[in-house]
Amino acid sequence: MGEGAERVTRRWPLFSGLAAVALAVGLGVIIARNGRPFVLDTEWMILVSANRAPAWDSLALVMNSLGGGLFASVAVPVLLIGLLLFLKRPWAAGYALLVTVVSDVSVRLLKGLFGRARPTGLEDLLVNVDFGSFPSGHVANATTLAMILGVLFPFWWVWLAGVLYTVTMMQSRTYLGAHWLTDTIGAALLVVGIAVVLWAPLAARLDAERRRSRASHPWRTFYHRYVVETRGLDAGSHRILRVTAIACVGSGAVFFTFTLLSVLGEGGLTAIDVPVQEWLLESRSPALTTVMIVLAVVFGPIALPLIVLVVCVGWGLITRQAWRPLLLAGAMATGVVLAQIIGRTIDRERPPTDLMLYGTDLTHSFPSGHVLGASDFLLVTAYLVLSRRLRGRATALGLGIAGVGIVLAALSRLYLGYHWTTDALASVSISLVVLGCVIAVDTWRTVRVVEPAVRD
Repeated sequence: MGEGAERVTRRWPLFSGLAAVALAVGLGVIIARNGRPFVLDTEWMILVSANRAPAWDSLALVMNSLGGGLFASVAVPVLLIGLLLFLKRPWAAGYALLVTVVSDVSVRLLKGLFGRARPTGLEDLLVNVDFGSFPSGHVANATTLAMILGVLFPFWWVWLAGVLYTVTMMQSRTYLGAHWLTDTIGAALLVVGIAVVLWAPLAARLDAERRRSRASHPWRTFYHRYVVETRGLDAGSHRILRVTAIACVGSGAVFFTFTLLSVLGEGGLTAIDVPVQEWLLESRSPALTTVMIVLAVVFGPIALPLIVLVVCVGWGLITRQAWRPLLLAGAMATGVVLAQIIGRTIDRERPPTDLMLYGTDLTHSFPSGHVLGASDFLLVTAYLVLSRRLRGRATALGLGIAGVGIVLAALSRLYLGYHWTTDALASVSISLVVLGCVIAVDTWRTVRVVEPAVRD
């Protein structure tokens, strides 16, 4: 919207919004008269039900919890409206409330009016469902949130996140067998139309309120004082950072793909798994075992998050800048999510349990969560500290320490019998991708290119 909101007419949003609502209602009428699912519905249901996997089950169940019940219909709208009031945007809060209520009432009305039966005959239905399949309430809730945030915070990444969230919700509802594909399409059309129709008469007022809020709210002062971090670099240094980011992402992605294909095909790099394991088994000793257990605990799921928390909070308090601690925390969270998704999808078995020296672990082996966490923490921390120091010796020392820490973390997991070598290599390659993304975001957000001073 931006400055164009002042010039928006009330005709095209009204007509386009009503057209979307009419399409949703018309789709419901056709469904009710037809009495049977469309070919598109049945073919899509067969496709998604035939490709179920534990990882997708978990993701779909998470989306089921996020998109329904009191959380999505009450808690999220209340928190969002409270945030808008805190940001001194009462008109925006009113718009959010209006879209939420009208959308919810419309969905309930159409469910009762058309009374479409839920999908039947699907084995292993993963969730309980109530009456009324058209339109999908979960998708309507997701679209409502996406539209409200997109309209009130008109940034490209907000719209992109909203679209991804809504599409993922649509996929999850059909994957779980709770809805036909046309149920999700109808819900999205209905809510988009309602949000646009309600936005039209308020567009200019909402835009003016947003501008006033950005200019005067205390959060802006806090943001500029504590969150924003800028640094000046010459064009050459700026180019080096961008090339480094691309190199990290590219090399990490290529090596991870190669490792993954080796694991899936049980060839390639997996040839080193057994020899390395046998070598480490022969090297076992009581003293070395104690050292490796200590390393496993330090880089484990309890100690490492506490270390990250202390580092991030302490860093923020000492420097009074939140940007780099937030980047570190975001990188660590990204690593955890990736490890869970990839691990559940590949579901590789660990080495035999009789080789494990610190308790039995029957979870997935690929990739190693310990190594991924250690690599993310050490590499990202090293970059965030060393990127502000241009001395070569300090950079070499910091990277050396990070490398040694990653090797020790990997050796501890292999030595203690919990992972194969390719599990650890995959974790390091993922960390390279995460590091490249951090470098790219940090460079884009903080670096300002300056011309070198001209000396007489």
